Amino acid sequence: MKNLKNTVYTAVFTALIFVVIRFLGISAGSGYYHLGDALIYLAGVCLPFPYASFAGAAGGALANLTHPPAVIFALPTFIIKACTAACFSYKTNRILCARNFIALIPASGITLIGYGAAYLILFGTGGLINLYGDFIQVFLNAVIFIIIGAAFDRAKIKDKI
Repeated sequence: MKNLKNTVYTAVFTALIFVVIRFLGISAGSGYYHLGDALIYLAGVCLPFPYASFAGAAGGALANLTHPPAVIFALPTFIIKACTAACFSYKTNRILCARNFIALIPASGITLIGYGAAYLILFGTGGLINLYGDFIQVFLNAVIFIIIGAAFDRAKIKDKI
């Protein structure tokens, strides 16, 4: 029964991540801003490791695959989002425990280094200019994760999952 529950929550998180990244993002300059990473962080605290990593990887990659300018980022996104979700722990009673708060640091690093490497491979050193948008993206998603996490902790959402 627990595997079925995890599978259902994984499907829900995958769909939410896909929709938020693909349809609720904002294109600006050389970047694409969305709040999907905050949902990937939430998946990481609500689901066991392989389920959370799959939800983040699949949701992000599907968003890239269905958005023609972003198709070339589907594979890097799949890898980066899977690793990002793995930074968080679902084994705590709270979303914003010290471990998950600190996990924002490596998760942000993985995103910045991962996409930096992708820009270098795909576009050469000139592609690194895109990292300024990723810094903004990482910061905004961390703030949103903290706000949602605090609200969910007050409502004891983790006890209901």
